[in-house]
Order: sequence, then structure tokens, then C-alpha cells
Amino acid sequence: MSPQNQEALTVLALDIGSVHTRALLFEVVEESYRFIAAGVTPSTNDAPINDIIIGALEAVKQLQEITGRIFLSPQNSLISPSQAGGEGVDRLYVAYSVGRKIRVATFGLMADVSMQSLNKLAAFLPAELVESVSLNDPRTLQQKMDDVLHAQPDLFLFAGGTDRGASRSVNKMANLIEAILQLMPQSSRPQVIYSGNQLLAKPMRESIGAFTKFTSTANIRPMMDEEDLDQAAEDFARIVTEIHGREKEGLARLGAMSNDQPSPSSLAIGRITRFLSKVGDPEKGVLAIDLGASATIAASAQQGNLSLNVLPYGSGQGFADFLEHTPFSEISQWFPGGTDAHAASDMLWQKTVFPASVPMTREALDVEQAATRVLLQTLMKDLEKRGALLPQGYETILLSGAVLTQAASPAQLLLMLLDGLQPKGISTLILDSHSILATLGAIARTLPVLPVQVLESAAFANLATVISTESNVRVGVPLLKAHITYKDGKSREVTVKQGALVMLPLRTGESARLELDVSRLAQIGASELLDSEFKVNGGLCGIVIDARNRPLKLPTNPAIRSELFSRWNAMVSPKKVVR
Repeated sequence: MSPQNQEALTVLALDIGSVHTRALLFEVVEESYRFIAAGVTPSTNDAPINDIIIGALEAVKQLQEITGRIFLSPQNSLISPSQAGGEGVDRLYVAYSVGRKIRVATFGLMADVSMQSLNKLAAFLPAELVESVSLNDPRTLQQKMDDVLHAQPDLFLFAGGTDRGASRSVNKMANLIEAILQLMPQSSRPQVIYSGNQLLAKPMRESIGAFTKFTSTANIRPMMDEEDLDQAAEDFARIVTEIHGREKEGLARLGAMSNDQPSPSSLAIGRITRFLSKVGDPEKGVLAIDLGASATIAASAQQGNLSLNVLPYGSGQGFADFLEHTPFSEISQWFPGGTDAHAASDMLWQKTVFPASVPMTREALDVEQAATRVLLQTLMKDLEKRGALLPQGYETILLSGAVLTQAASPAQLLLMLLDGLQPKGISTLILDSHSILATLGAIARTLPVLPVQVLESAAFANLATVISTESNVRVGVPLLKAHITYKDGKSREVTVKQGALVMLPLRTGESARLELDVSRLAQIGASELLDSEFKVNGGLCGIVIDARNRPLKLPTNPAIRSELFSRWNAMVSPKKVVR
């Protein structure tokens, strides 16, 4: 359906974060939706204001100043639908990442089947998994009950049995849940989400629903070898939003004004990542990383199969947890020579108190980027442990979050991302410079044409196409030859040696043909790539070949390490190259 046939010609989206609140305007321009502008203000979720509505209004007012348009009435209410004179908007959507972690207990049958899927579902949102109970759990019945009661969960996730499958075992687990609920005060009993054998949904509602609020959703294991978390994730998010809405009055008020329920940012980003994975190379996938202040969202998808994780560390409030669990030596090894370690430590801890602060000196920027490198490395290691990364790498890596998209220069950002993510194979690094990814996911539920068209526009910046080699040979040994042919017929050829970073110029909006002649001593991605020719698109840093081995290992000698950093920086620094 074309935008002309849509009622929503002007769309306002709010992104409520723990540090910033954004008001984002989308509008139909020349028959397609486009991102127009954003207003950004400090969030007012915490004391002394404790009302997210105030920050939302300020962000919309800033958007009015930027665009010269009117979206609010004199009484500060949203004008909707839009008026003939250009005032107001047609639709409002909300994505949010504020609110405490919801405490979740999971109940399933087998630890390696339904429990595995339940725990995966719990990781979709900023939730804390406080207890897990399965039939093959070695604890006594009394111990299971005591442990769940002591954990004080807000929500029970209950699954088990394929459709038309197990019933006796599911009923046995239901009896345990009912017994636990009866031991709890009626006013503080957790809600229950059931996502098991659908033949038992009605009797479960009658039995468990007699003690607490009960929601039945699609079976997350309809068949033993099939997992489907999509509908359960949507219902899980809705109930979590209802809990947050009761605790955050402003969120409930925004929800009442919105054209769809407010969407947790993690699930919204997961929607967009899943969509992109369906339209790209089926053999490769899409990785989206949103490094927020309190948490980091990582969404990995291939052919629509989504792995979504919310990890408890970020660039602001979540930075404290990261620093407490990370040896300082892992961060300090990335400092340039001459950095005062004591002063650097103070800078990092100050960031946990003032998450919106921006580095004001080169030294402060170097320290923050060193910590971000290690944070990204920690993220990738955690995802690998969870089995959430594709071994062959990703065709597209989407990056969101101010720390990742607003570095001092594209070259500095590129090097920080290469050092931190250490991507495999051939990847395109895309920057969500305006932090619109979560709101696109929130809009996608009821207005899917908008995110599709905005993703195809210039709202996102292509940082670079990165080709990463893997080899065990010594530094300096030739690994491949790269021959790039531009559209004007000019070409350039380079030999890439082990340990090198090579940049080939290709401006944003341009494309070229790249031919790789790879030595048998090296490979690119999960399988060997010897002779290949393919189209590449330009970016802020062009085409980059990273021939540093994986994982990166830094010299222990500080002087040698500092010299190595200087060489890497020089390799990615902008140069005038005659084509």
C-alpha cells in the first residue's frame, strides 16, 4: 500500500530512554516516508521529576523549534489528526527502555527443550531471571516452592508439551504453580503467561486463573524440533509494559494517547532485525547492537530466525556493573602511551554518575573509547557463550547508541568498532546516527510500510564495508590481493599483508567492483574464499580490509603497544588518494 492510501501522513514517535528522550518526526515526502527531524532532551524518568511526560513534552517542543511546525496545543496536548495548515500529527508511537527489570520465574518440563526456549524468551526484555523450575530439577518439591517464594518474581512464564502432546506432565507442573500461588499474598501474586500445549490452554485458565491473572499465548514449542517465540514475545512485552505502566504513570498516559501499545526497545529492535534478515543474503545474517545507558540490546537474525538478548551493561548507569566485573588492566591496555591510569579510572567512574557527559579532551575520549572497545568485546563473548552469534559472520551490522555513533571522527569510530566487535567475513557497518531504530520497530507493528521506506532512505549512514581475514601466519606475510574497479573505469590494486589495515576509497552513494585473490594461507569468514568478485558500496570510510588476526592480542610491552596503536590509527586516517 502506498503512503497516499495511508491515513498516517505525519507520524510522531517517542523514544523514552533512561538518559535521553527523543521526539522523532516521519512524514511522506514524494510518495515515501522519510525521517524529518528529531528533538532530544534529558529524560525525566527519575527524581526529582519522576514523570516521563515532562521530558516527552520538552522533546516535542524542541522538535517544533527545529521544524517550525506546531504539534502541541496551548494546553500541551498533542494535536491529532494533522490539520490543513500543517499542525499536529496523524499517529503517535512510543518505544521505551525505562523501568526496573521485571523479576521472572520460568516453569517448564525438560531443561533442554521447553526450559531452554523459556529462558531464551526471558532474555528478550530487560528482565531478571530469578528462578527456573523443570520436572527433572533435582531439588525436592518443598525446596522448589521455597526457592520460588524467596525469589519474589513478578511474572511466571510457563510452557511445556508440544501441541496435542504431553498433558500429564504439564498438569503436574500446573499443580506446583497453583500451590506456590496459594502460599503468596493475593495482592502480590505474579501473573502467569502460559505458552505450552494449546489443548490445555482452557483448563489451565480455569485452574491457574482462579488464583491470579492468566494469559495464554502461542506454544513456543509447537513441535519438539520447532521453536516459535514471536507471539509469546509480543504478549510477554505487553504484560511487562502493563506492569511498568502501573509503576510509571507517565508511560500509561502516553500509551493511552498512542496508536499502539508502547513497545520495549529491545523487542522493537528485534522486529527490525528479523525483517532485514529476510531480505538479505539467506546464508548470512543481520546483527543489531544498541548500546544504551543502562543496558545493551543485541539482536541477531538469519532468515527470520531471531536471537534477542538484553545485557545488563551500557554506557551510563549500566557502566558501573561493567566496571565492577571487568579488570581495569583489560581496559588500560587500550590506553595510548602516556595516559595517567589513576586519572583514567576516575574518568570512567564519573561516567557512571554523569552518563550524559561528553568527553571534553582527547585524553578523555581515548579513555572512553578504550572502555567501549572492551565493553563490545565483552558483549561479543557473552553472545558467543549464549550461542547467539552466527559463526560465518554478518552481512549487515547495525549500530545504535550515542557512544557508538558520535565518535570524534569516522576513522576513530571505525577503529573502535573493529577492535571491539572484531567482525568475521564481509560485513557492512551501518550507523543509526539519529537513534531511530527502536521507534521504527515500534511503528512496524501497525504501519509496516514506514520502516521499510525509511530503511531504504538516507536516514542511516554507511560507515564502511569491512573484509576480515583469518590466518595463523606471521605478521608481514602477504595474504591477498585486492583489485577495485570504479564506475569511471579507474582501478587500484593493493597487496594486503598479515597484521595490516588497508583502506580503499569509495565515497558514500558510489559503488564499485572488488576482486579478491586470497592466498591459501588465509580465509575470509567461516569458509575459504580464494577468488571472488563482487559489488561493494561506498561509505564514510570506504572499503576496509582488516588482516589483523582474530582474536586481537596486544603486546605486553607498553611502548610496543603504543607504537602499534599509532600504526593502526595511521592506517585508517583519511588520505588523499588519486584514483
